[in-house]
Amino acid sequence: MRAQPFTMEHWGLSLPDVDATLATAHGPLDDQELRLLAEAHRAIDNARTARWMLGFSLEVVRRRRLYRGDGTRTWEQYLTQVHDGMSSSEADRLQKSWRLAQAVQKELGLPLPDSHLHKLQPYAERTNDQEAARAYAALYRAHQDGGVRLVANQVQQRVKKAVAAAKGVLDSAERSQAVTAAWTTAPEAVMPAQRSEAEQGPGVASGRSADPVEAALQLLNAARHAVENATENRTARMVRSGEEAKRQQEAIRRIGRILSKVKVEADTEIIDVEVVVDTETVGD
Repeated sequence: MRAQPFTMEHWGLSLPDVDATLATAHGPLDDQELRLLAEAHRAIDNARTARWMLGFSLEVVRRRRLYRGDGTRTWEQYLTQVHDGMSSSEADRLQKSWRLAQAVQKELGLPLPDSHLHKLQPYAERTNDQEAARAYAALYRAHQDGGVRLVANQVQQRVKKAVAAAKGVLDSAERSQAVTAAWTTAPEAVMPAQRSEAEQGPGVASGRSADPVEAALQLLNAARHAVENATENRTARMVRSGEEAKRQQEAIRRIGRILSKVKVEADTEIIDVEVVVDTETVGD
């Protein structure tokens, strides 16, 4: 019989007898509520940790040939029977990435999402797992400090810029240094932009006159974040057809082409205005 995985008995979380309401639950969370929320978040961390631990276990089973069972079962048959038909390519990917995921968890104290792990992998391949983990942890903490959520596309874009700097460099040590330097000196490498007023929510005074273009840009920025988050939805990706994905991608590109043709103009004519000071008012 298999050893039991993470279960309710290991968990300090329980459903309430009566649901909280606006009247009974308001204001900041108290110590007990914070503890319950932390316990609830353990499920997220457990699922992400279990992902890279699966890669570790697959490597153990493969390298020790534990999959053979009675001596005749192949690796592919083992994946089909025990891992619900997992493809060998997916098993290879998990075995390839678990060390990086473990390194990030040790460095950050939290497991990273699978989508972030996939985007970070090229950086680790050109440096090493520990260096990639340090770089990711610094980027993650900077976004947290800035009140900005780090998404997979941001990780991907930064990795692309860093990796491009090492193109054509044959020496592994020099290549690693080039990637690290490009990551460190890239724009917003340490601290991301603060949240816009639209993202901060209503009630934030800007102290400036309202510009409809600026307001529209804030809406576009919020929409961009919504699209980025939506593209990371793994459940939706699994049921989306290739045709539907192609249609959605083309729609996004079409919007981009339309926006690229928009012109923002300013009145460059400076008008001299005579300022009249009421001396009697000043003297009051």
